[in-house]
Amino acid sequence: MKITKRILLYAMTIVVIIGAFIWNSRVEEWLKTQEEPEMIVRSDLLVIYPLVITLVALSLFALYRDWKEKSST
Repeated sequence: MKITKRILLYAMTIVVIIGAFIWNSRVEEWLKTQEEPEMIVRSDLLVIYPLVITLVALSLFALYRDWKEKSST
């Protein structure tokens, strides 16, 4: 994989992970202000968690593939 693609993949992964933590903390703060927080369905988690898991898996696969190529030469 080209180095620019790898850097972009790793940068996107880090930005999305940090963004997910910030988003989750803000939603938790917002939930504390609601009268009935148990009635709120967090549909945002259906987007955030699969995105984070996919990016982490792609980054780990890219790291493994690069490590495998370096160890074979």
